[in-house]
Amino acid sequence: MNTGARLYPWTLGQARRITQDTERLPHALLLAGPRGLGKAACAAHVAQVLSCEHPDGAAPSSCGTCQNCRLLAAGTHPDVQWVVPAEEGKAIAIDQIRALAQFLHLRPHIGQRKIVVISPAEAMNTHAANSLLKLLEEPPPDSLLFLVSSDPVRLPATVRSRCQRVTFPRPARSEALAWLRAIEGFPGEQAELLLELAGGAPLQAVALQQDGFLAVRGELLEDIEALGTGKGDPVSCAARWKSHGARRCLEWLEGGVMDLIRIGMAPAHGTLANRDSSERLHVLEKRLNLKQLFRFLEAVSESRHLLDGPADELLLLEDVLIRWSRLAQQK
Repeated sequence: MNTGARLYPWTLGQARRITQDTERLPHALLLAGPRGLGKAACAAHVAQVLSCEHPDGAAPSSCGTCQNCRLLAAGTHPDVQWVVPAEEGKAIAIDQIRALAQFLHLRPHIGQRKIVVISPAEAMNTHAANSLLKLLEEPPPDSLLFLVSSDPVRLPATVRSRCQRVTFPRPARSEALAWLRAIEGFPGEQAELLLELAGGAPLQAVALQQDGFLAVRGELLEDIEALGTGKGDPVSCAARWKSHGARRCLEWLEGGVMDLIRIGMAPAHGTLANRDSSERLHVLEKRLNLKQLFRFLEAVSESRHLLDGPADELLLLEDVLIRWSRLAQQK
């Protein structure tokens, strides 16, 4: 598997840092940063540069024509392997890490090293993470692991401590907006709002636009308002939210609650993710208790994390929306 070897402008520095001294690479790298920045694509690009027979380390780039490059482009390189959840939203299981160990203990077939990308690394269940720890403690020779994570705190500290961390920060707002507006077919007039909703992550903004999320967001806000006045039903709302994608809806709700907290703490200051809905959010905030909003935010965040496991999406959504209904109607 290959997520697409591509460097975005804001990941060029990280790629150069990794490839600047290939003779002294650590055995494991943790690529950490918010979702939607192209970390996995950067890992794929670096894997291609490191495998290439005629790389340009300064760029960094690969030749694209050697045997290694052709095999990587086809996704059939015998020395490069991706470890991802068997199904979207599911955990990476221990059997996958055990198979990885067997792969790494074999000598490279045609390249100088074996390369593995685990993405998202936080999707490993406890048993898988413990199994990986053994590999990190006694790394096989001529091997390199990339752990790609948007939520590295969910990885065991023992795993994190055995990786060299490469941080991927969000690009400057001006850079991100310029990149978005240069995309053919992307609605430039919506770029600022989509970028805010995406938390400053350009690729996430593109995904939101492609999914038509602005229209969906309007429905979600109406549901939140209705539940707050007792006119909505949490169970039926949960069913609608699941049809839109539980993860995306919970991510929006998390951002919306953070907007409410911003309003409660500094009504006339700060940028809201849902800035075009400021008036409606101010009305909502007036009925809410700030301390309980913080507690609710923790519950939403925990529910979003539980989506990576075997939890029932509908039940998670129902629980969150029932909590919101009670919170919003308490005054």
